[in-house]
Amino acid sequence: MTPEYLAVLERKRGRLFSDWSPLGKRGAEIGPLNRPIVRRSDSDVIYVDHCSTDELRKKYHKEEDTKDLEHIDLVWSDQPLSRMLGDRQPLDFVVASHVIEHVPDLCGWLHEMHDCLSVGGVLLLIVPDKRFTFDVHRAVSNPQEVREAYKERRRRPSKRLIADHFANVVSADTWRLWDDYTSIDNLEYCHPPEFIDEGLRAFERGQYVDVHCWVFTPWHFMRLMGLIVSETGLCFDLRYFLTTQDHDLEFYVQLERTNSPTTNWSIEATRARLDALWPSQLNA
Repeated sequence: MTPEYLAVLERKRGRLFSDWSPLGKRGAEIGPLNRPIVRRSDSDVIYVDHCSTDELRKKYHKEEDTKDLEHIDLVWSDQPLSRMLGDRQPLDFVVASHVIEHVPDLCGWLHEMHDCLSVGGVLLLIVPDKRFTFDVHRAVSNPQEVREAYKERRRRPSKRLIADHFANVVSADTWRLWDDYTSIDNLEYCHPPEFIDEGLRAFERGQYVDVHCWVFTPWHFMRLMGLIVSETGLCFDLRYFLTTQDHDLEFYVQLERTNSPTTNWSIEATRARLDALWPSQLNA
């Protein structure tokens, strides 16, 4: 890992942790690959992924330097994470960086995270902001899709989400978008039309097609959290939030497990919208 990326990783840690620290705590990080947010030297941390270390090495050998992949302690199958953790829970924290947008059942996943945590435990999320990613032209996630995924207890992305992903993701440069947001009008599609059909055929064969199931802005994320808390009884309060920073593509969230949530998510959504940073030319 280059010194430049190590500096980026330290910045991510600082932004995500804020006044919270993993030191001396027990928790889990989902999908650490070769750049974990929580280091083993800092915490009693369990690394969790959908594949074993060897399988990840084969999967990412063309895209990543895989020699430094972290050893995966727990391969997450179709079982709830709390059942797989067994007597290693309750946890003080769960960290998930660029994970939540991939999970097929947003509500169900959040409930699984909740069930792993002790009261006062914290779910720490780094979430891509669609305004500055390849999702820029995709619509934010429909609440009805969230409800349907929870009702179906989805373990794979739906055909609708697979088609939307392959039809609408574009080749986006985060830095350029911040410098000139009008460049969104000239972004090229990432995939030719046949990718849609191939994705749907893979679904019909029973394969897992990895796409961004959920598309967020910071304020839309808050609105969806309000819906999930009110409709499904999820007991999370907003502990901390940092909006997408200048020339970055992600926002940072800490959710604290509680017995009786008190966060007014409508107010938080409004605040997130008002406090959102935009490229300077849009504020001129």
